[in-house]
Amino acid sequence: MKIFHLFANHKFTGPADLAMVMASSQQAAGAEVRFFSSTHPDAENSLEQIARSRGLETVTGLRLAKHLRWTSLLRDVSRLRRLIEAERPDFLHCHLDGDHLLACLACGKKGPGVIRSSYQLDPPSGWRARWSAARTRLWLPPSIRAETRLLQQHPKLQGRTRITAPPVDLQRFAPAADPGLSTDRDAAVVIGVVARMQRHRRFPQLIEAFAAAAAEDSRLQLVILGRGTHQDEVARIPAQQTGLGERIRFAGYIDPDLYPQQLRRFDLLLFLVPGSDGTCRAAREALACGVPVIASRRGLLPDLIPEQCGILLHNEAVDTMTRAILTLARDPLKRQYMADNARQHAQKTFDARTLGSDLIADLAHRSSGSRPDLAQNR
Repeated sequence: MKIFHLFANHKFTGPADLAMVMASSQQAAGAEVRFFSSTHPDAENSLEQIARSRGLETVTGLRLAKHLRWTSLLRDVSRLRRLIEAERPDFLHCHLDGDHLLACLACGKKGPGVIRSSYQLDPPSGWRARWSAARTRLWLPPSIRAETRLLQQHPKLQGRTRITAPPVDLQRFAPAADPGLSTDRDAAVVIGVVARMQRHRRFPQLIEAFAAAAAEDSRLQLVILGRGTHQDEVARIPAQQTGLGERIRFAGYIDPDLYPQQLRRFDLLLFLVPGSDGTCRAAREALACGVPVIASRRGLLPDLIPEQCGILLHNEAVDTMTRAILTLARDPLKRQYMADNARQHAQKTFDARTLGSDLIADLAHRSSGSRPDLAQNR
């Protein structure tokens, strides 16, 4: 089976990571995979370099613009049709609205089947989404709620969906070899935050909640991974105003090779506002590392985090966050219980290898006119 993955961007983002993880898992399952990302005339394609470093065969030459540009889109349609004619892929796997439209235009009625992965709770809307949905062989919504909303928006997709949770590389993101249960009552409890420091992500409220909890428990430490154009305004100045000094640490950008190691050092993760791509990547990766997550109920977060793996906040008030932090900080047995459940949940739900191999089997059976006896990832 040959699959072209199309990704309409040249930057590394949450959806880009998911696209590459899925492509790699399909390759590991025996599919022949090509990965296409945006060839930008004035910028280096960092995504193409990362894809190659992950062992994917990359193809350049398609503009694959993030935003709709009819001139470049029509040129891409011609180029992609020539590639389809030359290489005869079985499927085009799409991840964003731009590459989805391109695939549907290039394939026509007799071309390869179009697959669309989506990573947010709400489906795309508008004329492009309606037109593309009607020409899509299989749509992969990330959860049951997302599938329900997708079918309400695009009822003609009934029977052409397969729930597929956002994949995680569980070999890369795994708990410490022997984390054990600390018996030191004075050991630090490290709370992690992984997010770009942006105005809408409620950093001042998060820091205020931590400060209130830290006033009651001297073991608490906060480590913030990430950068942002407004980091002084939204995070560093509020942190300085707490007077907690080194108990709030800004680690900045972490090398990708060291990031899993840093993540598994956390005793728990705070995750309030999903990024603009909605993938909740840090929350999923923390669960895979056996780190309990305290999260809001925004977007996909309730779908990704069962109650035995963390705490879903009833609201985002500062005192609610403070109580949640103290609840887990003061109960190491509960943290360990949630940590064990988090890893088990990730293995059952997010395992990229299982998701990739099951999808390949499903596609093979759909192509042959039968269906495999595979449980959907629900």
